[in-house]
Amino acid sequence: MAQTHYLLDAHEAAQMLRMDRRTLVRWARLGQVPAHPMGEGERKLWRFVEHELLQWVEARTISSERRPPGSTIETVISAHARRTA
Repeated sequence: MAQTHYLLDAHEAAQMLRMDRRTLVRWARLGQVPAHPMGEGERKLWRFVEHELLQWVEARTISSERRPPGSTIETVISAHARRTA
């Protein structure tokens, strides 16, 4: 079965990652987070594909032995797992 690709705006993506929207947009402009610009010029709209963000988070997650319980990354991944189950 084909995977559904959820397209998120900057506000939704920032909520999912539990970070400030302005920081996420700045990282998108700098190419530090997977993002897709919509439009041209300085005031682009940024869109984020949910599974790309989750892969990006997982690639940067420290091992579970060193991760504090209840950490933000752990919470994001477990919330996504519950929602897709």
